[in-house]
Parts: sequence; C-alpha cells; structure tokens
Amino acid sequence: MKKQFNKTSKRKFELFFSEDETKKSLFKKILKTFLTILLVVSTFVTATIFIYIFTIANDKIPYDMKATKLHLTSIVYVNDESGKPVEYTKAYDSENRIWVDFKEIPQHMKDAIVAIEDKRFFDHAGVDWIRTGGAILHFLSGNSSYGGSTLTQQLIKNLTEENDVSITRKIKEIFRALNFEKEYSKDEILEAYLNIVNFGGGCHGVQSAANLYFNKNISDCSIAECATIAGITQNPSAFNPFLHPENNKIRRETVIEEMKAQSKITETEYNEAMKESSSMEFKHSVSGINNSSTPVRDWYTEALFNDITNDLAENLKIGKSSAQKMLFTQGLQIYSAMDKKAQSIAESVIVDSNLLASDKKLEVGFLMMDLEGRILASVGAREKKTANSLFDRANFAKRQPGSSIKPLSVYAPSIDLGLYNYSSLVSDSPLPNFYGVGKPGPRNWYSGYKGNVTLQWAIEQSANAPVVQVLQKLTNRKSYDFLIKKLGFKNIDDVDLVSASGLGLGGLHTGVTVREMTAGFQIFGNGGIYNKPYTYYYVLDRNGKILLDNRNNTGKRAISSKTATIMNRLLKQVINQGTGKAASIPDQDVIGKTGTTNKKKDIWFIGETPYAVAGVWTGYNLPKSLSATVYAKQIWKDVMTKYLAGKPAKNYQLDKDVLELPYCKNTGKLAIPGVCPNTAIGYYSNDNMPEICNEHFSGQMQNRTIDDALQPGAYGEE
Repeated sequence: MKKQFNKTSKRKFELFFSEDETKKSLFKKILKTFLTILLVVSTFVTATIFIYIFTIANDKIPYDMKATKLHLTSIVYVNDESGKPVEYTKAYDSENRIWVDFKEIPQHMKDAIVAIEDKRFFDHAGVDWIRTGGAILHFLSGNSSYGGSTLTQQLIKNLTEENDVSITRKIKEIFRALNFEKEYSKDEILEAYLNIVNFGGGCHGVQSAANLYFNKNISDCSIAECATIAGITQNPSAFNPFLHPENNKIRRETVIEEMKAQSKITETEYNEAMKESSSMEFKHSVSGINNSSTPVRDWYTEALFNDITNDLAENLKIGKSSAQKMLFTQGLQIYSAMDKKAQSIAESVIVDSNLLASDKKLEVGFLMMDLEGRILASVGAREKKTANSLFDRANFAKRQPGSSIKPLSVYAPSIDLGLYNYSSLVSDSPLPNFYGVGKPGPRNWYSGYKGNVTLQWAIEQSANAPVVQVLQKLTNRKSYDFLIKKLGFKNIDDVDLVSASGLGLGGLHTGVTVREMTAGFQIFGNGGIYNKPYTYYYVLDRNGKILLDNRNNTGKRAISSKTATIMNRLLKQVINQGTGKAASIPDQDVIGKTGTTNKKKDIWFIGETPYAVAGVWTGYNLPKSLSATVYAKQIWKDVMTKYLAGKPAKNYQLDKDVLELPYCKNTGKLAIPGVCPNTAIGYYSNDNMPEICNEHFSGQMQNRTIDDALQPGAYGEE
C-alpha cells in the first residue's frame, strides 16, 4: 500500500513538473511572439516618424522676397486673332502696403521690434531654443499663451497664414525657419518682417503704419513712435492706438523699457521717449500712402487674378494674402485664357445693349467656356464696371439653380447607372409626404399630374413630380456624390443630402455658382468628360520659371460616352419643343436646360453648342420675384449668335454605340411601324435597350425579340 502510494505520488510529481515545463515553453513562445510584434511595430513607427521628420526637414517656403522688394509689375497676356500672346493689362498692388528699403528704416525701429519680439534674433539660426523650450513647458502645463516664435518664424507664419494651434504646424514652422535663414541674411529677414507683418488698421509694413498713425514716413519717426508701431504687431486689434489708446500706451512703454534694458537706447533717450509717450498724439491720415491710379479690370481679369491667387497659395503652401502680394509685386508673366471676342460680345450684350433697359435693378451673371475647360468670357454684373474687387455674380454668387440642375443631379447619373433609358416611363404623380406628413408633392409648373410619362417628355417640359420619382430610385446619396465627386461642386452640403427638393428641384440650401453649373454641362457636349474650368494657360515668375500650368490638364470621366450622347439628345428636345425654345439659333445644334426657382426669384439658362457652353443667371441682389422670365434665354441667344457668326458648321461627336430608333410614346418601348400610332425617335445604349412595344401586338408578334426588331427593314423607311 505504501509502495503504491509512493508510485502514485511520484507520478503526480513528475506530471506536475512536466506540465510546468510545458507551460514555461508555451509562455516563452508567446513572449517571443509578442516581443517580435512589438519590435516590428516599433520599427514601423520609428521609420514613419523618421520619414516624416526627413520630409518636413526639407520643407521650404518658395517665396521670392527679393522680387517682392523690387515691386515689379506683373503682365497679363491674351492671344490675338492669330494665336500670338500680346500684352493685355498690368497687375498693380492696390493694397495699403508699401515696401521701404532696409537702409531707410531707422535703427530705432529695427531695435524696437527686435527688443520686444526676439531679443536673441541676431544670435540664433531661425529658432530660439531657449524660448522654444519654455513654450513647450508652458504648453504641457496647459498654458498656451507663452510665445516662443522668433521673428523668422513669425514672418513665415505671416507668409503661410497657417494659424492652427498644433504640434505638427509648430514642427513644420521650426524647420521652415531653419531653412529660411540658410537662404536669407538677418538683415533681409528683418527687412521683410518690417514690410510684411500686420500693424493694424489695414496696414502691412512699418511705412504704411507710420503714414496712418503719424502722417509721416517711417524714416522720420521718433523712438516713441517706433515703439508704438512695434508694440502693435503682437495683437493688431487690441493694441491699435485709434481703437485702444490706453492698451497701446502700456504696450509701447513696455517696448521702450525693453530697449533700455537691452542697451539699445541711452538713459537720456529713454527719458525723452517716455515723456513723448505720456502725451502722444495720433493723426488719422493716409497721406503718403501709395494711391497711384489702378486701372479698372474687366470681370474676366478679376476672376483670373482670383484663380491665380488661390492656386499660388495652394501650390506654394503660402497664405492667400502672400499669394496676392506675389501676383501684384513680383513681375509675373500671366498668359490668360480669355477669348477677347467672346468677352467683348458678352459685355456688349449685357452691359451696353438696351436688352435689360426695362428693369434697372435686374442683375446678371454670365460665363462661357469651351468643352475642354477653358473659360472664354465672364461677366459678373449688368452695369459697366467702374471699380475693382466688386461682387462677381458669375464666379462667386451662390443661388438656387431650380430645374437647371435636374440633368446634372438626377437624369445623367440615373441613365449612366442603367436605371432609365431615353424613353423610360416615369410616374408624373406626387410623393405622399413631400411637403411634410400628409402633404403630397411636388407640384408641377402646369396644372395637375399626367400619370405615366416618358423620361424624354419629363425633361423637355421640366416636370417636377417625375424627377423626384427618378431621384427616389437613384437615391440622394448617389446624386449628392455625383455632383461633388464627379462635377466638382463645392457648395452642396449635408442639408442637401437629405433633401429631395434640393437635389431634385434645385432648391439647394447654399446654392451654386454660374461657373459650377456651366462647367457641369460641358459633359453633355464632349462625350462625358469633366474638365476643371480655368482662366489662365500658365504663369511664369520674373525669371521665366513655370509657377502654374493648365496646358496639360486632363479631364476625368463623369459619365460614359453613351450616356453623354443620350443626354445630349434629350436636352436637344428642350430646345426643339420644350421650355428652351426661345434660345434656339437657326442652323445651330443647340442643347440646354431652363431653370426657375420658387416664386421666380432666380431664372437660369444653361445652353450648349459644339463650340461652347454658357450659363446665365438673372435675378435681384435681394431675391424677389421677376416680372419676366425670358431674359436669361435672350441673353444667351444674343451672345451665342454673335459669337458663332462666321464659324463653320460643327456637329457633336455622338457615340457610335448609341442607336437611333423609334419608340412608342404611349409605352416608352421600341415601336413597331404600323402598330404604334404615336412614335418619336429615341437614342439608346446598346447595353440598355427598352423592350419592344407589345401593347397592340397580336399573339405571334409578342414572341418577337429585340434582335428581330433591329433587323434591316424592321422599321421601314424610318
């Protein structure tokens, strides 16, 4: 018994340690695997951080300060009739910003700004690591008010206009400052700072500030006056001497004290400056500011300058104000895409003719472009332009498009997805809760509802109920995504995403621009390609280096070529016998769509020929009902008729895989000659054909297939 017990105990003992060894082995394997994964992850994270730091370590601001200092005039070129670029206009700086040479800035002004903003400016290489360390400690403790930026970093912040409070921006700013100081001397950086930074009251630079606050040049300013200007830049609003004189007094005296503490002024100079500060007077004057006459730019050139400013800011990673300064001061060579003939015609029709004489307050936005994205003409108002930077109703005004949006938001994507064809039947009937619970809609512009109608008829007559029926099948999400992702619309928002009234009927929350609508319609004339609209071919800097270039831009496909052809022919019927008949031009293949918003507050027409597409909006600055709805179509017709005069006939390139076939207008199906009494010609993709009409067929005819119907002679002479 005892022996048996010993054997059992021994066995258990062996099993215990055997299992323990197995557990240890398993634990080691798990630990090894974990450590391996940890090593891989750590290596990946380290590599990612290294790559990120390496990337931003070479980040530079491609800003030519020397060119800005030279204050060179930029030249705009436009092609003449032979295609040769000739000088058209010049770009002048019209801002309250005057560049003053470094040697003309008094030493007290330089000393004041260094003393209060960056006392180790001449000792560091772009970054003051002592102040940066202090700023980091304050940030970690939850206090972000401690400033660690050097003058160089502040200058870069002004050039880029990046104001987000983040570690990423701060790291980028540090490397940019280090790289900046490798390219420019301390004097050049200080000169740029004193000429670029905001000094309140709309002033950029110390010369403008001296003009505004003291009615004198900066070279004539005293120590106290220089301290006044230097003190403003930390907070241009809070330390503006006109708005907050007491704040400015406290701040300027702090500057004077710092100048003394850093031995930049003597005891005597300190006392004199403090005495002057105690009773300082300001003279609100713009005397001495550069008010040289700036030529009034036409609407096209204004849009051109806006595009260049935005593109320079994006491509060069600088702020818009810095980009605008480049445009007006750095001697750029700008090759405009304007068509002088088209621009002249548009201005003469809208501004110079008596077409709108009966309604003096009616406003207009007009934009014409070719079918590859080139903007040919742009007019932002109905009155003759008498000043610059006026509100542009062609490029910037956002208004509801009404029914003119239907081909873009609903019909084109629906056909492209194969949900409908040219003559599909659509229900012209209200949705039960369109206007709210128990409130059916939408209402049509005509009385009542027609029951089942063809898609072609619904587009031709701009019916409202059918389009929301189509939108329901398409879905709001697909309509929304199509406008934003395929057609570049920028102002469609989340409110529109859930609104059948917005996407289907054009009652959009924010609205759209004439430029967006015109660019969208190009897809119906060029085979389905969306090209981003542009106003310039290319832009060179003063040394001939390419800064911006649109010459090799390629568009992106928005809809298939077959869908583009089908939509083209559908929109042709709007002109032939629909709501757009007034825009028809003899011997021209015109397609288009009208648009009228609720209570006739906005009237649109977007029309297209094989040469160009143009959009017209008419309405009032403060929306109210228009007494006449023909102006948009009439403006379009008058401009386009004159523009096309003398041009050879031109046809759209229609897709060869789209079949031209008769359909039964009662059923929307392919018609059988002699059986279907009410027919019309439709256009169909070979992979989305309707059935053959069998409503009146005999039993044997019902067995026929589409292939049988498409045999030669199946439709007789037609």
